[in-house]
Amino acid sequence: CGWLCPFGALQELINEVARKLKIKQFEPPFAVHERLWAVKYIILLALFGISLESMATAERYAEVEPFKTTFFLVFQREWWFATWALLLLFVSLFTRKVYCRYICPLGAALAIPTKLRLFDWLKRRKECGSPCQLCAVECEIQAIHPDGTINANECHHCLDCQMTYHNPNKCPPLINKAKQRKSKPKPEHLIETVNT
Repeated sequence: CGWLCPFGALQELINEVARKLKIKQFEPPFAVHERLWAVKYIILLALFGISLESMATAERYAEVEPFKTTFFLVFQREWWFATWALLLLFVSLFTRKVYCRYICPLGAALAIPTKLRLFDWLKRRKECGSPCQLCAVECEIQAIHPDGTINANECHHCLDCQMTYHNPNKCPPLINKAKQRKSKPKPEHLIETVNT
C-alpha cells in the first residue's frame, strides 16, 4: 500500500500541500480510529459475498475504490463516482489517507497475508510505548499502538518509525543511552614507567 498505490500517493500529496498551507489537521482519538479499521474489512467481506452471487454486481460495488475514476477515466464518468473520488481527496486536506486507513477493500485483502509473515522486520525496543511514545505520535496512519506495538495489518511500511528507531539524535532511548555513557566517570589509566 504505502509504496505502490497512486491514490494513496495522491492523498498524501494533497495532505502535504494542506499542511504547508497551515490547514488545520484532524485525527480521531485512538479508540475511535481502532474501531474504524473494521469498516474496510466489512466492505471486503460484503464484496466477497456479493461476488458469490454475481461477479458483475460485485464489480459494480467494487467501485468504492476510486482508482479507476481518478486515474483511468480522469473523473469523466457518472457524477456519483466523480463526487465520491473528489470527496475522498477533499477529506485528505484535513487528515492523512482516510480512504486507505478506513475504506480500502484492497488494503484489507493485502493485510490478511501479514498474519503469515515469518519474522518481524520492523524493530522495536522495550522502551517503545512505555515511556517513549515518539514513533506512535509520529505515525501518520496510527498503526503504532500506544503500548508501542506495531499493527502489521494496518502498517503501510513507510519506514518513518525505523528512521527514528535508528537515529541516535532523535530516538529518546538512544539519546538516553548516549547521555548515560557520557555521564559515567572514565576509568583512570595507569601508565607503567620503568626506572633506569
